[in-house]
Amino acid sequence: MNENILSPNGEQRSDLQEQLDAACQEAAENNDKYLLALAESENMRKRLERMCEERMWQQKKRLLTHLLELGDQLEDALQYADANDPLGAGIRITYEQLQRNLNREGVRALQSVGEAFDPSIHEAVELAGEGSGNPNEVTCEYRKGYMLGGKLLRPARVQVNREG
Repeated sequence: MNENILSPNGEQRSDLQEQLDAACQEAAENNDKYLLALAESENMRKRLERMCEERMWQQKKRLLTHLLELGDQLEDALQYADANDPLGAGIRITYEQLQRNLNREGVRALQSVGEAFDPSIHEAVELAGEGSGNPNEVTCEYRKGYMLGGKLLRPARVQVNREG
């Protein structure tokens, strides 16, 4: 068979060249398929990471929202608790511990009163009559709003001055 390869017969060399060209083309196609599969795999990995991060954010938000509601109730109870009463002291200690834990998790309260109304972080529940203050200024906060890692955890429920 080596004789045929080395022979001056043009047909045999042409056939071998065609086979080599076909093999090179198949190798190039297989390389393209490999690169495409690799890119798809990388895209899938990134998509799964984003989905996991979003799922973790939603679950953390859900839990922290429940804790914020508990904090609201403790804060309301503190308004009626006597400072000298042991029960009132227990409520205060519990509230302070909850606030420390929320701060440790990165939860930050929004500053609303005196600020311009921002619908992305405020929920207007009442319009104030035209009085002192600037139009669209938050005049009263009914429920605190909170941020976590630059994302809104809960909007503040506020009263807003009417436009003049």
